[in-house]
Amino acid sequence: MNDPLPMPLSFGLLLRQVRDGLVRQLDQAMREEDLGIGFTHYLGLKALSCKAPCTAAELGNAIDQVPSAVTRLLDRLEELGCVRRQPHVQDRRALQIVLTDEGRALWLRLKSRGDQVIDLAMHDLDRAERDQLFSLLTRVRDSLSPP
Repeated sequence: MNDPLPMPLSFGLLLRQVRDGLVRQLDQAMREEDLGIGFTHYLGLKALSCKAPCTAAELGNAIDQVPSAVTRLLDRLEELGCVRRQPHVQDRRALQIVLTDEGRALWLRLKSRGDQVIDLAMHDLDRAERDQLFSLLTRVRDSLSPP
C-alpha cells in the first residue's frame, strides 16, 4: 500500500505558525522580566520608541489594537513609569503619550530580549539564507501592499 503524499504546507498557515512561535517566545521573555507585561507591551514600547509623542489612537493604529486594549496597555506602562499622558500640544481635547526615560531604558532592555528571540528563530540560517528570507518576505509583503 502506498503512503499518501504529504499534504503541502499552506503558506498562510506557515506564516501564522512562525508568528505564533515568535509571540510565544517573546511573551516568555517578557514574563522573565517579572514586570507583569507581555508581547503587547513589547509592541507598544516598540511603537512608542519611534512614534512618541503620539495619541492613544495613533498608538492603537500602529499596533493594531482596539482602544480598550490600548488603554489597558497604557495604564500598565504608566504604572511602571514608562509613559506619561499629557495634554496634546495642538489639540486641547486630546492627550498625547510621551515615553519617559524609564520607558526608553525598558525598551532597550526588551529590544535586546527580542533580538535574542529572533536570533533563536533564525539560528539554523546562515547570513546568505537570512538575507534571502528577508528579500523574499519583503517581495511578498510588497506584492500585497496597495499600489
